[in-house]
Amino acid sequence: MNKKRVIWIELLRVMACIGVIGIHAGSQHFRDMPLDSSVWAVSNFYHGINRFAVASFIMISGCLYLDSKRTWNLRRLWKRNILPIAAAYIFWQMFYAVYRIITNGTLAKGSKAALVKFMVYISKSYFHLWYLPMLIGLLIITPMLWEIVNSARGKQWEEYMIVLFLVFQILPYTINYFSLPWKDHIMDILQTVQPEMVTGYIGYFILGHYLSHYEVSKKLEYLVYVLGVILILAAIGLCYISSQKSGKPIQSFYENYTLAGFFWGSSFFLFFKNHVSKIKWNEKQEKRICYLGSCTFGIYLIHALIRDILHRIGIDSMMISNTAIAIPVLITMIFVLSLAAVMIIKKIPRVSKWII
Repeated sequence: MNKKRVIWIELLRVMACIGVIGIHAGSQHFRDMPLDSSVWAVSNFYHGINRFAVASFIMISGCLYLDSKRTWNLRRLWKRNILPIAAAYIFWQMFYAVYRIITNGTLAKGSKAALVKFMVYISKSYFHLWYLPMLIGLLIITPMLWEIVNSARGKQWEEYMIVLFLVFQILPYTINYFSLPWKDHIMDILQTVQPEMVTGYIGYFILGHYLSHYEVSKKLEYLVYVLGVILILAAIGLCYISSQKSGKPIQSFYENYTLAGFFWGSSFFLFFKNHVSKIKWNEKQEKRICYLGSCTFGIYLIHALIRDILHRIGIDSMMISNTAIAIPVLITMIFVLSLAAVMIIKKIPRVSKWII
């Protein structure tokens, strides 16, 4: 396979990385602020508007790993692709476990209490690290998916799987959060059959390959843009209204498996593929973009630490009275400091490849 990086993909990777930071910056005080305050409304907006990020990351992976130019060897797959991700996951799970033990004061209570807490912490993925075992799962079945999407009827199979993803995953997940007449009966019908191959993130994985390798009509493209914008704004509004009514913070309407998440993520992917890809960059700019793209995995892993450290010294989404300004500033600070940390770690030989 041609190892040359694709610039629009690297730019989307950076944008998705910023989006993930945006989700976690916007949700920082999501559960401890009055729901009728402007601070919470702004946090809800930033929390929702960045929800393209996870779908975009998975679609990028599908675009690259399912590319017809790849040839899969199972030994190489496990050694070069799965093992480094697994190593990074184990390292950061243990790192964040120790970090939380130290910062929560568990260590002072004795070694036994600290050990018990450590085992509890590493038994479940830290809040942002869930993505790594999910990606490993997708990689495990990638050779089989590659055979399907690159077969003689690959396009038809992909379209079929995307439709099934919408019908059996996206639609039921979205409907479940609305109070509709006969909802329970509708959900029972939709969930009677649940084909496992299309009821997880595999749908986004396949979608990324399809959208990157096949042209969609201009009408369909613009429809995706319109639906993406309308649905994500509606989802943000519904989360606000539902939270006021229930008295507790709700984010269900713009989560990854909702129609809003599906079309919002797809619109970003299509926009970068069809429009950002046409921007001309000189060689130096391309080199910088590619380097920044290569740092996003490490930034993703370490940004939660940077966010917590900043929070402990009083720098967070409420550091100034204007939350609409505070959150973008916080996003920028977390991204820059995380990037600086990754650049330093990258200089450590034989270690960096396994942890970032």
